[in-house]
Amino acid sequence: MASKVIGLFLTVWFPVQAFALDASMVQICDDGEEWPPFTYYQRVEGKPSRTITGFSVDVIRSILNKHRIPFTITLLPWKRCLGSVENGETYAMALSVSKNPDREKKYLFSTAYYKTHYYVFYSKAKFQKGLGLKSQADLNNFRLGGVKGYAYSALSFIDKSKMILANSYPDLVRMMKAGRLDVFAEDYEVMAGMASIGVLNVIDDDEIGRVPLPGMGGNPFHMIFSRVNPRGVELLNLVNSELEIMRQSGELSRMLAIYVKQ
Repeated sequence: MASKVIGLFLTVWFPVQAFALDASMVQICDDGEEWPPFTYYQRVEGKPSRTITGFSVDVIRSILNKHRIPFTITLLPWKRCLGSVENGETYAMALSVSKNPDREKKYLFSTAYYKTHYYVFYSKAKFQKGLGLKSQADLNNFRLGGVKGYAYSALSFIDKSKMILANSYPDLVRMMKAGRLDVFAEDYEVMAGMASIGVLNVIDDDEIGRVPLPGMGGNPFHMIFSRVNPRGVELLNLVNSELEIMRQSGELSRMLAIYVKQ
């Protein structure tokens, strides 16, 4: 899908800050494959519109509008987005990234502002008695699938070099149904989000079973900022400060509840 851009601008005035922030345009990127309910194209009559919406969009809009900073969001191929932020090129930040040691060397990370939860999805026809998982490491006994370009940082007991990678989530499901892989572990919230916008519905697929991945807490996600772009540190400090205010006031939880039903 071709890249699309949404511009979001402040329409009201706020008191002058005690320190001067760079008020020029901030260009933000995120995953072109969509990451509902956090970042995705709003659907109109079942089809993607040009409007980008989601929890992460609402959060960054609230923060930057408060400080009169205009911005755009572009959904790109994920590797291109990450590469641009790393190199300090067009994009100064991205909205939803999990940590791993390699990424922490490349980017500045905000505090975590939401968590997802891993579930293991499998073919009911092949595993009629379920998977019998007792730990994350048990996944090494299966042909585990995943999506190219994603870190799977929380799967620390998995030999990721043996993962069978697909180009997209729909391809991942097709590969499993075709017997090319046994199982895949993904974020339940994102799978439910994809079902809600009609992209891919594994939640209601009678052929696919799912179980929580044992021993896993929440999988934290962060905004990331360029270490090279001069605005990276300023944006990081601003976002962290505002996230804490939103967390303490309960605003962050209220915004998340719109998209993720507890």
